[in-house]
Amino acid sequence: MIRSALLATAALALSACASTATENADATPSGRDCFRAESVSGYSVIDEHNIRVTVGASRTYTLTTTWNVNDLDWSNAIALRSPTSWVCEGRTPGVEVTGGPLQRTFPIQSVTRDPPPPAQEGS
Repeated sequence: MIRSALLATAALALSACASTATENADATPSGRDCFRAESVSGYSVIDEHNIRVTVGASRTYTLTTTWNVNDLDWSNAIALRSPTSWVCEGRTPGVEVTGGPLQRTFPIQSVTRDPPPPAQEGS
């Protein structure tokens, strides 16, 4: 009986730890400019080491890699992966872009938010 109670208590404690870890991974990182990897709606190559991603209607970010992104096959599905559900400005351990028929992976070194485009006169 005591063993059952101890096992139940241990299981409850472990489940509480697991749910806290999941909640922390899904929580918005405080004080950082971040976006969800699943929110990316477009990709484009800036130059051989930089990729621009569009997030929502008006935000863009530059992802920098040491690999030549001109080798990335843009005609197939592209995926942005992160160890958490968030991609934040700055150094980005574990963030990568994958694409092409052979699923080549490009590790991302840093993320920078692009300045908003200048407002057009008359609008």
